[in-house]
Amino acid sequence: MQEFLATSERRAELYWWFATLFAAELSDEQIAEYDSYDVRSFLKSLSTLDPMRDAVAELNDAIARLLVRPDRQLELAADFAGLFLCDPKQGVPPYESLYRGEGGLLMQAPMAQMQARLTRLGISVSDKYKEPEDHLAIELDLMGNLIICAAEARTADERTRWLAEQDELLHEHLLGWFSRFEQGCRAKDNFGFYGACARLLGVFLLMDANYLSLVQADHPAS
Repeated sequence: MQEFLATSERRAELYWWFATLFAAELSDEQIAEYDSYDVRSFLKSLSTLDPMRDAVAELNDAIARLLVRPDRQLELAADFAGLFLCDPKQGVPPYESLYRGEGGLLMQAPMAQMQARLTRLGISVSDKYKEPEDHLAIELDLMGNLIICAAEARTADERTRWLAEQDELLHEHLLGWFSRFEQGCRAKDNFGFYGACARLLGVFLLMDANYLSLVQADHPAS
């Protein structure tokens, strides 16, 4: 059980970290943290996982270039805007509806499905995010919350329920569209920071799907 709790905390932290990367432009203070011991140690720990090694190396290279980039905060903010805040023909807005809805438009069925899911779970994101509910950061943030719910469950049945919620969100939403978003992000991000982040997130999502299948086998529904 202690291993499950420790892994849950780690998984939630990763989902929330990725959510911050795609939710808004990074401040100069946040960028500076990438030169800190804590972040270097964090990324080093990820690189010990074989599937993540190459993706972490690519992100470390992008971080090294970012830290010495002239006007780094302004330039990275411009990268963010050019990728995530513009027309899909020029960038890669991080909304599930664009990749799974009809006609490549915003606010399609995936958004309604996410709205219904959040309502059913009694979770509000309106104070934290000013975005449609199928935004990548919201889906990632929700995964983190579901992970903590499973970790704090008081009964085996309750834990099983929260694990199932994670599995549904991952397979019915994130894994159904993220690979296309990742490909577009890597193709259109000339500097490479967000492309490297997307690559690392893509690897993590696949690893987490495998982890969930294993842990659910250890916590079957009664």
